[in-house]
Amino acid sequence: MVVLKWNGKKRKNDIPLEIKETGPYHILDIYSSNRRSFKLDKEWKNLLIWGENKLVMKSLLNTFKNRINLIYIDPPFATGGEFNLKIQIGENGNYLDNIAYKDKWKEGIDSYLNFLYERLVLMKELLSSNGSIYVHLDWHISHYIKLIMDEIFGSENFRNEIIWAYPAASVKTRRFFIRSYDTILFYSKSDDYKFNDNPKIYQEFSDRVKNALKKDDKGVFYYRGGSHNGKKLSRKVYIEKEGIFPRDVWNDIPYIRANTAEYQGFSTQKPERLLRRIILASTDRGDLVSDFFCGSGTTLTVAEKLDRKWIGCDSNMYSIHMIRKRILNVSKSNDTVNWKKSYNKDPSSFNILGIDKRDETNSIPKVFIRKDIRNKKVSELKGSTDFNVKIHQNDKKIKIELIDYKISFEDFVSDKIKEKIKSYSDWIDYWSIDFNSKNDIFKNMWFSYRTPKIRILPLKSDFYHYKESGSYKVSVKLIDIFGIETIKSYAIQVI
Repeated sequence: MVVLKWNGKKRKNDIPLEIKETGPYHILDIYSSNRRSFKLDKEWKNLLIWGENKLVMKSLLNTFKNRINLIYIDPPFATGGEFNLKIQIGENGNYLDNIAYKDKWKEGIDSYLNFLYERLVLMKELLSSNGSIYVHLDWHISHYIKLIMDEIFGSENFRNEIIWAYPAASVKTRRFFIRSYDTILFYSKSDDYKFNDNPKIYQEFSDRVKNALKKDDKGVFYYRGGSHNGKKLSRKVYIEKEGIFPRDVWNDIPYIRANTAEYQGFSTQKPERLLRRIILASTDRGDLVSDFFCGSGTTLTVAEKLDRKWIGCDSNMYSIHMIRKRILNVSKSNDTVNWKKSYNKDPSSFNILGIDKRDETNSIPKVFIRKDIRNKKVSELKGSTDFNVKIHQNDKKIKIELIDYKISFEDFVSDKIKEKIKSYSDWIDYWSIDFNSKNDIFKNMWFSYRTPKIRILPLKSDFYHYKESGSYKVSVKLIDIFGIETIKSYAIQVI
């Protein structure tokens, strides 16, 4: 077997797969101070984890080693570019492009290969014996990663090099052929792996076949020709499935554009139809699907709609916040199996966790900062936030109204951003309420948020009815356009 070597490469058994002796990588509920090591609850809750994926996967190994049925990742491609996340402001169509991630490697290709190699080794440990992994790449790096995947998973477990061909955007160059496809490497962990002949993964018939299809009382058919003794013959051939079993070239799934319903403002967002084919092919209902570069959350959203359990991880807090809203809003999105219908189901319970980096939640992204002070240390640009509410109480019912929001660091914010702010509510992207707050765990009992398509933000909650009289603590959580979270609590007396 050919083995790829590069400067600084570690052997597989040199990469630490267990938690270090200095103490566990604590998983922290980022909305509380409740530090704990990860435990698998009897009642499953999906997991959205904010943190560096190498540390997250090491933390998950204690509980999830050999338990994940499918891993799909869409990692950086070593392009040398920067990729944006569109942050929308208020209700008037204003937005700002923030850098979602930089695909630049100071030490060149060696550092990129080390980065992905170490993570793929961990993914193999997490993958179940009958599990599969799909690694989404493009022309920049796929040839290197194919050899690495052969080394880690075994060339005998290579299943497909899938070509996802899509219409290319307008390209000015005429110095080479226009690049208009991505590569997805499909490997299993063993020869005993799941793969389903599910009609919902089928590719559509070609236009020629579709135009030839007819229908009678027995079903859909086409005429198959032939001849006998010089006479032309034809017979009806009835079809049982709407389409053909997928080839390894997928040219029937369009790329995500800004005017599509599922668009989240993420420049490298992948379409739900792509993940539908992968998840239906390689998992059954109730299986566990993971994406450790989950970006805009397409893998998790499709897993949710297809009744799979899921774990997602990303190091960008904006991605975590975007995915939170996308999952909460899943009932209003398209049904993944029947795209013409609405999904119309509430999401399953999920927890948002994070590797302990709480200081980063209060730093202001540089894209919002005045250019003349952007080079200051991030720690110097931290600021405090505050909001005020009005509590409306009627016997055992209360309603919360958000009436103000203030930031202490407004002088740091660029004039370009401040010009877009017409009201205090334009700073706000999401707010939620725990009407019966206990301990340090925040329970989202009511929430209001903006989506890419629906920008109006309700500033009054619904009435909440307490069944019993007594003293209660109400906690209100607010997340602004910077990604900064603020929580305030109020004592109320219910008579």
